[in-house]
Amino acid sequence: MDQKNLKTLAAYDVISGQTAPVSEAWPEPKPKSKAGYRWLHLDINDPATRPWAADHMPDIAARALLQSETRPRCERIKDGLILNLRGVNLNPDSDPEDMVSLRLWVTQDAIISARIRKVWAIDTIRQSAEQGTAPATQGAFLAELVYGLTSRIEKISLGLEEQTDELEETVSQGQRLASGQLSRIRQAVIKMRRFINPQREAVTALAALNDWIIAPDELALIGESANRTRRVVEELDATRERLSALQDHIDAERAHALGRNSYVLSVVAAIFLPLGFLTGLFGVNVAGMPGMSEPSAFWILTAVSALLGVGLFLIFKFSKWL
Repeated sequence: MDQKNLKTLAAYDVISGQTAPVSEAWPEPKPKSKAGYRWLHLDINDPATRPWAADHMPDIAARALLQSETRPRCERIKDGLILNLRGVNLNPDSDPEDMVSLRLWVTQDAIISARIRKVWAIDTIRQSAEQGTAPATQGAFLAELVYGLTSRIEKISLGLEEQTDELEETVSQGQRLASGQLSRIRQAVIKMRRFINPQREAVTALAALNDWIIAPDELALIGESANRTRRVVEELDATRERLSALQDHIDAERAHALGRNSYVLSVVAAIFLPLGFLTGLFGVNVAGMPGMSEPSAFWILTAVSALLGVGLFLIFKFSKWL
């Protein structure tokens, strides 16, 4: 063909769990031996990926594989399976909750996977394939892949839960949280749950494919990953609610402090209002003011003001306004 050679990230024929590299520049999806399957792992950023997919895959499967944005899904199309999954982003200088997508087209002869950014669960399988071993069947491949994705998701979810525990402990001790700390964790939980919930549905649907090429024991392993994914969703929901309650508690504490301060200022203003009136009245420089010729008039006014202030304070105190 005249197209640019396809640069696969991984290309292997798998026979009874043993791998043989595929060296063709424009590989076919079908393996050389009918006893196994062919795994092709593609980089969507490679310009040759699109024409290769158009030539070797059904149109709907090719479009699903090459979409720039995907959500987890599991859907049978003719003799194949479209499977989109998400994994936590463990790439350098990246946030784990910024989840990366993995797209797969699975048939009786092949597994074609594609990604934009590195997915560590699939990369673990690639490293094993380089050493000469890989899951013996497509079902075992999917079970190992889903297990790897779920394990890494659980680890990040547990980390978010532990961070929430630390926030609650900090607030319970009366300490202030770092600026943006609570909102950052809440955003991380929201981002993860956005994809984990549909991933739970996709993995559950995958575990229900009991009339296809996936063996019952492999479906059982996938079903266990579906249950673990469901628990992750429940944990994320619980963490989100705890963070929301923590935010409400902080807001209530701030509102209480603000109200208390405003109340104290109002009481102080109420005490000094008559004193201000009294001093303002005696500060009028007009004829006839009492005490203008009396040397002790200033001290008398000061004493009266002090007694008036103390009297107002006692009135507020006994009225339980303070």
